[in-house]
Amino acid sequence: MKLAIVREMWTRYTSTISGTLEAGIRRSIQEGRNEANHLVGIIIDRMSELQTSNPAFIEIWSCVAASMELRELNVQDTLQNARVIADALQKLHPDSDPSALYDRSLIAIEMASATTRFALALPEPHRARVLLSLKTAISLLLDPVMLDAQASLQPAGKNIRRAGAVGKTKRSGKAATAKRGRGTVK
Repeated sequence: MKLAIVREMWTRYTSTISGTLEAGIRRSIQEGRNEANHLVGIIIDRMSELQTSNPAFIEIWSCVAASMELRELNVQDTLQNARVIADALQKLHPDSDPSALYDRSLIAIEMASATTRFALALPEPHRARVLLSLKTAISLLLDPVMLDAQASLQPAGKNIRRAGAVGKTKRSGKAATAKRGRGTVK
């Protein structure tokens, strides 16, 4: 595919996703509702719909990854959408840390994008289960309770050292392996 064609198709796709995101956030804020879970579902469903309606999107994403110009545009689009999500979350949860909101928004966008592309390559019913799990994971990531839990872990450096110290204690056999397998920071 020529780069100009790929860029045009990618731009249409990202504009549609951004528009869906912004309209959903605007509607939720105007109506005074905190429906992050519903909005996440709408966005992921829209991403899936757009990608399945045009099989060329698999090839387009490969071209985006291979082109420095398109990768940069994709990064800018991701940063812009993360800002939109983070700003909306900040309005809904003014006591939350703006940096944490933005970081989680970036992660949510990348999770949605990469996992949706992967899920669409899977056969049903596995595809539907993965997309449902993605919606659940992003909802948890953006949940205000989880944001408050992160805030209670501050300062982060102390918690990392504490978790690291646990990982450095002497353990033997299966207990040490099981503890490391649960996500202990090394």
